[in-house]
Amino acid sequence: MDTNRFKSSHDFSNIQKNLHNNPGYSVESYSQQVKDYINDMKSNNQEATKQGFMTQTQKSAKDVWDEIQEMASEAWEKNKHHSDEKK
Repeated sequence: MDTNRFKSSHDFSNIQKNLHNNPGYSVESYSQQVKDYINDMKSNNQEATKQGFMTQTQKSAKDVWDEIQEMASEAWEKNKHHSDEKK
């Protein structure tokens, strides 16, 4: 993921702008994910539940959070060394 695009597309003070810049985070997107989840559960002869879907969604959010943490850590290390050089 390009960290420059990430920074420019995220304004943490403006949620509506974030939703507009990241169309993957929309009711329509999650509606499709719900349909896919329900179909997957039916094909496996399992009961689709809201809790099951939320658990699956939470796992994907954790993956995104892990990726963000990794990028932030890399940026920290890169810039920490860069600022040490200026001293």
